[in-house]
Amino acid sequence: MSIKLGCQTITFGAEQNEDFPAVFAAVARAGYAGVELGFRHIAEIPPTDLKRMLDAEGLTLAGSHIGGNLEDTDQAEGEKKILDQILDYLNAMEVKILMYSGLRGQDDELRGQIDMLNKAAVACRARGVRLCYHNHDWEFADGERIMGTLLEHAAPELAFGPDVGWVYRGGKDVIEFLDAVRDRVAYVHFKDFAGLDGDRRNFVTLGEGGAPLANVADWIKHNAPDVWVVAEQDASELPAAEAVARNGAYLKSLFEG
Repeated sequence: MSIKLGCQTITFGAEQNEDFPAVFAAVARAGYAGVELGFRHIAEIPPTDLKRMLDAEGLTLAGSHIGGNLEDTDQAEGEKKILDQILDYLNAMEVKILMYSGLRGQDDELRGQIDMLNKAAVACRARGVRLCYHNHDWEFADGERIMGTLLEHAAPELAFGPDVGWVYRGGKDVIEFLDAVRDRVAYVHFKDFAGLDGDRRNFVTLGEGGAPLANVADWIKHNAPDVWVVAEQDASELPAAEAVARNGAYLKSLFEG
């Protein structure tokens, strides 16, 4: 088994790239092997500079994360960069995973988004990168309308990076969903919530909420033993470094204990 533990640095906030050395030092102290970074945070940092900062802490770039229209070369704001630019960067960093999130819309609009995603998955595979769909909770609303449509029309090249916390928050049986995408799972996000009531952003430290994370860990060990398992706590009342340390300790208890 070669499960690797990573940290999505979202916990450090929107300005994290202004102090990456401190962020990476905190992640390394917490015992993670790698980080996942939103592409918007690294797009203006040369790959050689990013690699130097990660190497200084013994970390690797596990994957990156994007959203938006990957076919529209006129979209340049935020994360909406052209796919070739992103793949050039990931190839330079020898990164094999690219996460995508954000399917919305109805009927033809949704099908058009999925077609765009399928084309991007094919292009990524040709460049040695797996494009993984990262879910939130809304894909499971309205009788799982969005997720059901995606599963029906996803190209073989499209992988999944399930966020098991959002699956739980969406009211779906987490293990049932993992079984449904078993052959496509390339990466897994661990997130936890205080419960299913109230604020849908009631994030808590891993293991302190209701998501069935121990069951998910067992599923991964038996079905996807070579994936990155990545802690992703979108926000915390704790200092970010303490939150990621607690999440790292919990992951170690599940996978290294």
